[in-house]
Amino acid sequence: MNEPTNRPKVVFDCMIFLQGVVGKEFSPAAQCLELFESGAIELFVSYALLNEISDVLTRPKLRNKFKKLTQERANELIEGLLDRASMMEVVPRQFTYERDPKDEPYINLAIMADAAYLVSRDNDLLALMQDTAEGRAFRAAYPNIRIMDPVSFLKVMT
Repeated sequence: MNEPTNRPKVVFDCMIFLQGVVGKEFSPAAQCLELFESGAIELFVSYALLNEISDVLTRPKLRNKFKKLTQERANELIEGLLDRASMMEVVPRQFTYERDPKDEPYINLAIMADAAYLVSRDNDLLALMQDTAEGRAFRAAYPNIRIMDPVSFLKVMT
């Protein structure tokens, strides 16, 4: 893991990486990745997240749909994450999310990293910030984590 810094600690879900690679240069997801590349944020990843990113970026259906999604771009992203992101090798399951268990790895990574932000467009993740019993319980347990979409995150960061 990298040295501690005063930069905001952040976790991106897999779709932010995909949209950042295949989207336009100034898309919100691409701008989020630029914050990582410029060193403005401390991005946290896990081996499970890297495996998911690698799997998604190599899917033939996505490769056919997005011509910018080449093996070279996928490799560059993964290599950049391995080189510069903060790696959490072990991410125990602290939070159980019955609404969408596939989102648990992102939440648990954010908890372990003591992240300030989890950036996602996933409505199940964003729902944890809503004024519902589930959202209130999550925020009471993890008051320092803010889950937000890329546009909202960029507004906070600028």
